[in-house]
Amino acid sequence: MVNEVCMNDTKTSRGGGRDRIFQAAAEVIYEKGLAEAQTRMVTDRAKVGTGLLNHYFKWPELRAAAWELIFQAVVRDLWRSQETPRDALDRFLEEAFAAEARLFWKLWLEAERLAPGDKPIAEALGRIRAQMRDRLTALLQEGMTNEDWSLPDPAATAVRLEAMRDGLAGMILSDDPDLDASLAVHHLKRVFDMETVGAKQT
Repeated sequence: MVNEVCMNDTKTSRGGGRDRIFQAAAEVIYEKGLAEAQTRMVTDRAKVGTGLLNHYFKWPELRAAAWELIFQAVVRDLWRSQETPRDALDRFLEEAFAAEARLFWKLWLEAERLAPGDKPIAEALGRIRAQMRDRLTALLQEGMTNEDWSLPDPAATAVRLEAMRDGLAGMILSDDPDLDASLAVHHLKRVFDMETVGAKQT
């Protein structure tokens, strides 16, 4: 699952003070969110003093970089090694609104709320959004090569899938009474079905 991948990524190395601070920041933000994360939580987790954190980082840049580290793992998990495009897309559609995904949606929406007044967060958000779109587009293009489906414009389909997924996730997080996770998956699959032209049946 993506949360396991993410946390494994933040714990791959416990080297010097700078690395410990960076990894601790990712862990704290993953657990507490952007709004609640504080430098004291990071220094306690990394077992370093505030002076060392300030020596290596400015808090806005560290917070944004740690958030970006978390979502780099999400990007990689979108299409796993040796996974077929069909299997990757099926998992993308099925897991988009799973209970474990709620934490990531909250982190994403926090970043979107902060971005207008927080340049480091805005830049990190822009990079991750582009990486996600590129990876989804590549997945859709490879599926066309494999004749799993036919799409007039894979890049445009990726944008529309992202837009629908993001909107549905926001509705779920706001406890919309007319939508639950299973219905959201149905809507997202329906959008993809409408995009395809003569998709191969499986």
